[in-house]
This record gives sequence, structure tokens and C-alpha cells, in this order.
Amino acid sequence: MIASDPLEVVEYAGGWLFDQSLAGWDVTVHVMEGGNTRPLDILGASVFDLGCSLDTKKDGTWPQALAISTRLFTREERVHDGTVAAIDGGRVDIRLWGPELPTELDKRYFAVPHRLSTAAQAFKRRACAAAHVDEDWVAPVESFRVVGTSRCEPLVPAG
Repeated sequence: MIASDPLEVVEYAGGWLFDQSLAGWDVTVHVMEGGNTRPLDILGASVFDLGCSLDTKKDGTWPQALAISTRLFTREERVHDGTVAAIDGGRVDIRLWGPELPTELDKRYFAVPHRLSTAAQAFKRRACAAAHVDEDWVAPVESFRVVGTSRCEPLVPAG
């Protein structure tokens, strides 16, 4: 996951993140701004500094999926350009989340709801408590815009 800060992840994609971790995915979150990372620990993610991650040249394997904050996509040039290159290259499934809709991708994505498991809802509540935010962020469904997969292809771990 790529996000502005840990709280943004918890609010918009915390339940999905937990469900992916529970399904066996190696979940990492790269954040632009620091902050309280304990909520992401509760949800099963390792946290890294996005600036450092973007500056480090990576050779070898690519992730199977990326979940990217629309706020960062629209405001951070390196995230934007890297996301568009990944979409154009078809290397990875892209899942965008957040309140800002990237209009340049209007014809390239479709809305996909993720129904949180009961466990994800419970762990997201714990993450909210650790972040000292209202549990109103815990809804049974989180919304994403998926780019780079067919509508019939579920995002599930390999193996």
C-alpha cells in the first residue's frame, strides 16, 4: 500500500488490508508522512517510509498488487508517474482508494466494493482505538477503484 500517512490507510482501507494479511499476503504500507504506526501493526502490516522506498532502486520482483491512495496519486508526481507506468506495463493489479477521483483514469478503472470480514471489522475497531479516532471509520464495506484486472478476476493471494 502507498499512502500519505498511517491514519489514511486505517480510514479507507484498513479492513481490506487486514483481510489480505489474514489471507496470507505479505502486506507492506509505505507512507509519505510519519505518525502513529501502531494501528497498522494491529492490522498486520509492516510500515516503511515512502520517500526512502521511492529513492531506493529495486531490481527483481514486483508486488502482485498495489493499493494506492488517490490523494497521493493526484499530489505526488513520483507516485503518479510510477502508477501510470505500472498500469501501462500491466505488471501489477492496481487498487486506488480514497475520496479524490483521478479523472485521467476515468475510463481505466471500475468500482469494486470489499466486504470486510467480521475479523477485519473487529481489528479495524482496535486500530481506530489505537489511533484515538472514532469507530465511525468501521463500515462493513470499503470502496476501491480497480485498474489493470478484468471485472471477473478476484484479487487473491497466489499459491
